[in-house]
Amino acid sequence: MRRFKVLMIAPIAVAAISMAGCVFLRSSSISEVHGKGAPVSASTSDLGFLHLIEPSNITDASAGKLVVGCPSGRVTDVQTELSVRDFLGIVQDYESDANGVCL
Repeated sequence: MRRFKVLMIAPIAVAAISMAGCVFLRSSSISEVHGKGAPVSASTSDLGFLHLIEPSNITDASAGKLVVGCPSGRVTDVQTELSVRDFLGIVQDYESDANGVCL
């Protein structure tokens, strides 16, 4: 009976641990947001594995989406934030957010 309980609890414990993750935030800004114009924002996400295979150009993709979201193509006061969520050290979920002001 005791072995049966362990077999029932083990998958639930593994699922709970795998859903929890550590989050690391890395952010940078070129300038403070204070310009006149319409605010624009973009977000891009991708997966990495074992901290060895990271998605390339994820921040550049967000910046490209930011420019596409602006009719004039001129964006100022750009701020980016890269967040990484780590699942058991095996899979990492990278998300890049970019905000700016469209001139």
